[in-house]
Amino acid sequence: MAREIKDLLDEEIAQYATANPRSREMFARAQESLPGGNTRTGVHIDPFPVYADYGEGAYLHDLDGHRLLDFVNNNTALPLGHAHPEIVAALQAQVARGTSFSRPLVLEVEMAELLKERMPSLEKVRFCSSGTEAVLNTLRVARAFTGRSKIAKFEGAYHGIDDTALVSYLPPLGPELGSDRQPQGVASTAGLMAHTLAETVVLPFNDIDACSEIVEAHGAQLAAVIIDPLSTAVGLTLPEDNFLGKLRELTDRVGALLIFDEIVSFRFGAGGTHTAYGVRPDLICFGKVISGGTPGAVFGGRADAMDLYDPASGARIQQSGTFNANPIAMVAGYKTLQILTAEACAQMGRLAEKVAEGLRAAFSEAGIAVQVVVAGSMFRIFFLDRAPRNFREAANDDGQLQRWLFFALLNRGIYTRVGGNVSLVTEEGHVDKLVQEVREVLQAV
Repeated sequence: MAREIKDLLDEEIAQYATANPRSREMFARAQESLPGGNTRTGVHIDPFPVYADYGEGAYLHDLDGHRLLDFVNNNTALPLGHAHPEIVAALQAQVARGTSFSRPLVLEVEMAELLKERMPSLEKVRFCSSGTEAVLNTLRVARAFTGRSKIAKFEGAYHGIDDTALVSYLPPLGPELGSDRQPQGVASTAGLMAHTLAETVVLPFNDIDACSEIVEAHGAQLAAVIIDPLSTAVGLTLPEDNFLGKLRELTDRVGALLIFDEIVSFRFGAGGTHTAYGVRPDLICFGKVISGGTPGAVFGGRADAMDLYDPASGARIQQSGTFNANPIAMVAGYKTLQILTAEACAQMGRLAEKVAEGLRAAFSEAGIAVQVVVAGSMFRIFFLDRAPRNFREAANDDGQLQRWLFFALLNRGIYTRVGGNVSLVTEEGHVDKLVQEVREVLQAV
């Protein structure tokens, strides 16, 4: 079947290239000024990307005039869809009053209070401009608070672009990764500081026994364990068997801090993944949803750790940033959280389940083995015989089939990415459209 899929993929790419001449021309122009034609590695598409023009509700309009039903929503950052009227109004009102100031604003106090009310684990919070900043700050807090230097992360996980985060991020499968129970850290980028691999411990997701052996072996030097609790970069390999709760016990046992990276995983529910699973991390990172689709992020947790930033007490950790808690991110995030109630999250969750049920039926009718994993408003398609438990199992997904499905759906007006997410403006008719288009393209296989 591989040869047939390759032929079908080539046909879809040819159709895509013909249908998007303006995007193709813009990409050629971009390559003259931007390395690889982009400033965001994740938007790269071979042979060229679609260029966005504007968004409205559940739709993304591209440069060639196509109206795409959007199940990507800027990589989960738009739970209210594109250009939500209340977000637009709030932003317009704030822009008229000023876009940034050298003094604190009431907005950041109100936003902090709303976050604490929704998530009691956030005893104190600080704002920054990106998820990467949120992660690197929590890692710095952990090192300063514990007096230790090593950080443990899970194989395959993405935590931004700080040095530690780019160890074993979706590495190619091979013997250099070590055994399943004793993963070896590998550099996922050039330019890492020389000590990074030695100071980063790699753990296997969903194997608490192996994690215990590794963590306890490094315990005296381990400042923190950081985890994306839904393993979203790997593709929603969900935690099982009280894995998160046991990880909490393990970090307590060795005196390391437990950090949850909920920059994507916050979409699981109104109180994030840690609230849904009943686990209280020491520190938590947020982005995307939390700033309403604008550039902004949050990190926080235990007051005794966060107080290391307190200037009145000597500020053992410095954190400045001209755009920290900027009013654009504050108003967009505050309004988004007000709209994104528990009931709204439940509504999106039901639609994501409807997507999964429809896709499973469509692939079953076509005789293709598939797993559709759902977490809150997010869904992920795996061309595997069973849902993966960790990065190495997820890495066996069929990349060629995924690529074919992406182009086949894009050519039919639907924007997905190895799955996707629903927004509050997604309707049942949109879900039916997605499932029907999948059913039709599968007839060619």
